[in-house]
Amino acid sequence: MPMHSSLRLLVVALGLLCVGGAQANKPTKVQLGFLFNFVRYVEWPESVLKPGAPLHVCLVPGNADLTAQFTELVGQPVAGLSIVGKVLARPADAVNCHAVYVPAEAPGPLSAWVDAAYKTGALTVGDAPDFVDAGGMIGLVPVGGRYRFDINLGKALAVNLRISSQLLKLAKTVK
Repeated sequence: MPMHSSLRLLVVALGLLCVGGAQANKPTKVQLGFLFNFVRYVEWPESVLKPGAPLHVCLVPGNADLTAQFTELVGQPVAGLSIVGKVLARPADAVNCHAVYVPAEAPGPLSAWVDAAYKTGALTVGDAPDFVDAGGMIGLVPVGGRYRFDINLGKALAVNLRISSQLLKLAKTVK
């Protein structure tokens, strides 16, 4: 592996995994940190995300702390893209989202939120138990006071999302 690739992998690993230990007492910041790091390592097809267009990151309600922290992070650039944030009121509102975070406390059935986001080609990230088994693309999993993540690569590929190989290597499980 070339030195440049090794260094990049190390930076990704530190950015994703160390945030869990450093802020374990602030799980909402950790969860959002993962979300905003995940979008750095996913590529959307041009038919979904036009070059130079802002990335629409959406949040399903249900966790008040997560919602409060979300509004603070929106507007910060990620991987050269400006971020537009939106808290969704109902599953049908996911129509313009590129990434959707679904907390375990989401109102209504999890499948309604995941299916609505999937139909628009959005990356789905969540922290509900067995999120990827329920059709989500990236599921946060608490492990020993830190978060790890599982990836449902088949679901991501089905909507033409490209998840970086570095991110796939860091996943606890890839399906």
